[in-house]
Parts: sequence; C-alpha cells; structure tokens
Amino acid sequence: MKKIAKFYKEHRIFMILMAIVIVCIVLIATVLIQCFYVGNGSNKYGNRLENIENYKIDDIRVNESESKLLTNEKVNGAEIKITGRIIYVDLSFAEGVGLVEAQSIALKLLEDFSEEESKYYDFNFTLKQKATEQSDGFLISGAKNKNGNGLVWNNNREITKEDTSEKE
Repeated sequence: MKKIAKFYKEHRIFMILMAIVIVCIVLIATVLIQCFYVGNGSNKYGNRLENIENYKIDDIRVNESESKLLTNEKVNGAEIKITGRIIYVDLSFAEGVGLVEAQSIALKLLEDFSEEESKYYDFNFTLKQKATEQSDGFLISGAKNKNGNGLVWNNNREITKEDTSEKE
C-alpha cells in the first residue's frame, strides 16, 4: 500500500489525467454500444408501420387488382408489390397505347383502394411500352403521396439541341 501511495504522490498529475482518460473511454464505449448495437434487433421500419394491421391489403386483393388490369387488352403485364407503406405498381402496355391513356389506366387502379388505404399508403407507378417501328414507346414513373390527392408524373422528356437553343 505504501508503494501505491508513494507512486501517487510522485505522479499525482499523471494519475489524475489517466483517471480522466479512462472515464472518457468508458463513456465513449457506452455511447457507441448504444448507437450501434442497442435496438439493432428492432423493426427496420421503426414506428412508421404503426397501425398497418388496420389497413392490411392481402394477397387475394392484390391478385384481383392485377387480374383486373390484365383483362384490359391494352395492358400486357401488371405487377403489384407492397413493401411497408408503399405500393409499387409496374405496368407494361401494348403497342399503340398512348401515354395519356396509360396514365389514365394507372389512375383507375387507385379506385380499387379505399380512401383510408389511399391516405395510409404511398403509391409508386412505373409505366412501360417497348419502342417499335411505329412508336417510340415510353418509360415513365409516377407517384401518389399518402397526403396528396392525385398522381404526379415525372418529366423524362429527352432534351435535344433544339430545346436548349429555344431557352437561350
């Protein structure tokens, strides 16, 4: 015990600094463990999926909506996936279908969902048509936010030199 007391008297400042360093290391380790490991086993969506059981859309309804879309001769393929609070809809259209007509078919799909479901889920649409000799085809995305009223479509029009010269 005398050796420790003698060492402390000779190296008092060093001992105090080492104690501070050890306390800091323990605090940093505690914070890092809490940030990276505590709560890691929880749901990846956090609390964003609260009350989803009240707005559950089962596979039968999804399949019915897909088959309803496929009965339209203008639709070649339809796929609906639900991930969390987002409903992804991929539609491919037959040759000769215009972009506005394809957008209206996608808009009609929203009628398959109740108003409460439309206010709970976000919708993400992808409309495709392959290019042929008669048409250029299209690939366009649209979305409906749970708080919004209608679909918003992206403007993926190709910019040509004529377009840029008009702006200047």
